[in-house]
Amino acid sequence: MDAFLALGLSEQLAKAFSALGFAEPTPIQEAAIPPLLAGRDLLIESETGTGKTFAYLAPALDFAQKAGATGRAGTSREGPAVLVAAPTQELAVQIGREAERLVEAAGLPCKVATILGGTPLSRQEAKLQGRPSLVIGTLGRLGDLIALRRLRLSSLKLLVLDEADRLLAPETEEAALSLLAAAPRRAMRVLVSATLPRRVREKAAPFLTDPAFARTEPGKVLAGDIEHWCFYCDSRKRLDFLRRLEAAIHPERCLVFLAQAHRVAGAVQRLEAMGLPVAGIHARLEKEARRVALERFAKGGLRYLVTSDLGARGLDIPGITHVVSLDLPEERTVYVHRAGRTGRAGAHGVSIVLADGVELARASRLAVAEGFVFRCKFLEGGAILDPTAEEFFERAEHAEAEKRARRAARAAEGNAAAGKRQGGRPRG
Repeated sequence: MDAFLALGLSEQLAKAFSALGFAEPTPIQEAAIPPLLAGRDLLIESETGTGKTFAYLAPALDFAQKAGATGRAGTSREGPAVLVAAPTQELAVQIGREAERLVEAAGLPCKVATILGGTPLSRQEAKLQGRPSLVIGTLGRLGDLIALRRLRLSSLKLLVLDEADRLLAPETEEAALSLLAAAPRRAMRVLVSATLPRRVREKAAPFLTDPAFARTEPGKVLAGDIEHWCFYCDSRKRLDFLRRLEAAIHPERCLVFLAQAHRVAGAVQRLEAMGLPVAGIHARLEKEARRVALERFAKGGLRYLVTSDLGARGLDIPGITHVVSLDLPEERTVYVHRAGRTGRAGAHGVSIVLADGVELARASRLAVAEGFVFRCKFLEGGAILDPTAEEFFERAEHAEAEKRARRAARAAEGNAAAGKRQGGRPRG
């Protein structure tokens, strides 16, 4: 408790951390809480599972409590003291639950409201009329309510963009910048993510005033609690690889990533046909179907969950033992987010990458940049084997050579067939 008090938190919030089982603050909490309590704009960059959510929620509740004491923030007329925007419904719900846990443990009178897209506006207006001090929501729906003047920002003290790199991606950038612009100039602005690349920081820079930068040493979690395995695998055989992985190690809870959301449903159908206990979620799936799939996966009714990167952004499901990337992402930050779904809160996890020749070179650069090591593996005869690096890359190069030869043969056959068609045409 004393360590939390030393950061400047109130006695109520320090006791709340102790009641929730936190003996001392995490490094990112030590770095982020003091500048927030001092009223600084802030960039928070730290790997998943390091305590970023509580790093901003604790000061947020401190502001909400003080604003409530003045009788201004938290009224239907003035709006909340704190607003948190998230890219997905699942992340918004999780942040809301964490906020409610902290409020209850601290015994604070603050109200929390979670606002989601796809829910009738009338219900959300009713929530806002309940005068919440802290509002958490998906970016699009928050924008709608602000435009309709149902959500007022007159008394806002703190605006948080959680998973800011996703919110400031090209497809949602305009809405995120509009939200940053809509907040009162005096309100603090906080950007949070496992990765905050320069592109994101530059987009937000016009709305920030001398921001502090709280970050932890990159690669510490990825290199410590998570093993990284790499298998050579042709792209056409990757779903079958999961069937063989199931037979070999029977993963307790496995999150499977695909880069493209439209491929998720088809992958789930094929894996179900193979007998795997699996479901899928992606950004286009209806909210109730997503909720059911996540609940079954979290409770152990399913051991495999297939998702896109956006579908899984911010998911905090305890006990994910394995993460499988069926394709290696182009951006290294995407891999950081994927791998960080396992090995959380000190638990051990395994992140598995399936790669062809091009992806192997990319994987090597990724590991060097992030400070961890990919362990080369074979999956043979129902077992995971540890070849030498020479054996692994010799086999991979042989497979790539065979693939090139097949392509050349198909191209030659196509050219020959085209030549015959042209040669068989009657001359005019």
